[in-house]
Amino acid sequence: MMTKHGFAIATAAAAIFLLGNVANAQMYGDEYRDQSAFGKMQNKLGRGLSNMFTGFVEVPKNISREWRKSDPATGVIVGGVKGIGWGFTRFATGAYETFTFPVPAPANYEPLMYPETPLPDVWGEQLPYFDRDGDPRLTL
Repeated sequence: MMTKHGFAIATAAAAIFLLGNVANAQMYGDEYRDQSAFGKMQNKLGRGLSNMFTGFVEVPKNISREWRKSDPATGVIVGGVKGIGWGFTRFATGAYETFTFPVPAPANYEPLMYPETPLPDVWGEQLPYFDRDGDPRLTL
């Protein structure tokens, strides 16, 4: 039976191992992942899961857009209705892409919706990695 101290050590070791793998994987960037069919499948799966679990973000996003165009009441009502519609569409698209990620449909694993995620300015940015000299670099 594992004690609390042993569990904490095992959890810390697992976290260090996983973070090391994430940092190592980030070092190679998108230029390698996008070249293979397997990488494109992974990208489609990630895009689908992202859209399924974050599709609800379309509601406040559309409320904010409509609010800026008009007044608060119209923004909440019209933006809320649009957001629910776009959120449902994004969820359905995400479910389709999640369950069909091994199939290259549409051609070459292209996304069904643009932008690919609800907030591309936040989630679409590439993460920096640190090169051998310790300088942050963006993968291009």
